[in-house]
Amino acid sequence: MAKLGDSECIAVVEMDIPHPDAVAEAIEPDNRGAPSHVSIECRVKDGAVICIIRVEDCKGNPSRILTLRNTIDDLTSAVKVALDSIESVGGGKSYKSG
Repeated sequence: MAKLGDSECIAVVEMDIPHPDAVAEAIEPDNRGAPSHVSIECRVKDGAVICIIRVEDCKGNPSRILTLRNTIDDLTSAVKVALDSIESVGGGKSYKSG
């Protein structure tokens, strides 16, 4: 789901994937490197990873909508890499976060 707020674009990406705790932890460092006008918050809820992406100043700078789309692409790529890594080291069957 994506919407245009007062001056920000918001996307909520919900991923029902295996090993959600491990994936959320694995993608966290990527989220810290986001530009100052982009915020990404991911959490695990009911066995799914839910990420909320906000991009400021979409009305004043329409190219920021592309930033939102590119951020979603980057997020899904990072999730795929995390899942592939978890699967390659034994499926993450015994993984416990924390």
